[in-house]
Amino acid sequence: MSSTLPLLVAWFVAVAIPGPDFVAVLRTSAAHGRRAGLSVAVGVVGGMACWATCALVGLSAVIARYEHLYLVIRTVGAVLLFLYGARVLIGAFRGPRPETGHGVPTPDQGGSHSFWRLGLFTNLANPKAVVFFGALFASLLPHGLSVGGRVGVLGAILAIGLAWYVVVASAASSALVVAAYRRAGRAIDLVAGTVFAITGIALVPRN
Repeated sequence: MSSTLPLLVAWFVAVAIPGPDFVAVLRTSAAHGRRAGLSVAVGVVGGMACWATCALVGLSAVIARYEHLYLVIRTVGAVLLFLYGARVLIGAFRGPRPETGHGVPTPDQGGSHSFWRLGLFTNLANPKAVVFFGALFASLLPHGLSVGGRVGVLGAILAIGLAWYVVVASAASSALVVAAYRRAGRAIDLVAGTVFAITGIALVPRN
């Protein structure tokens, strides 16, 4: 376990840095409650599982080698992120809607499955994640680690990611944060929607 500690510490630092996943969990929890935020978190971890598994079995090299495959994945991800950001922005500009969940206006309606898909697609939208995992494992994964050890590392990575976003969802769905969202929901949605839209535009492949 001690041999993989540097890798797990580096992973925790990386996952704790705010990005689109963080914004998705934070906003959903404040707008729709802890359960919805946890559904997003589970979706995010599902995306992490896909990319980390790809890196562990060597598919990151395949994606890096076949540029067209990488570009297709990246383009689809960029479009998904942009469309979600645009949807949030449109809802913010339209103003308050009938109250649901915590009693805050919600620009995007849907059940737990839609929140799970949001988390999954938000994470899968950036194929650079598999490159990151590949670099992380190449530099910090102990040489000659057994298959069981690799499965253990994968499980620890996913557990760390899930634990972090459970904390985020719980904090964001607290009464204090929900009250703040009720007061400044439009401004928060404008920021969140802009983050997603800009991230999507930034991911669009360029020649």
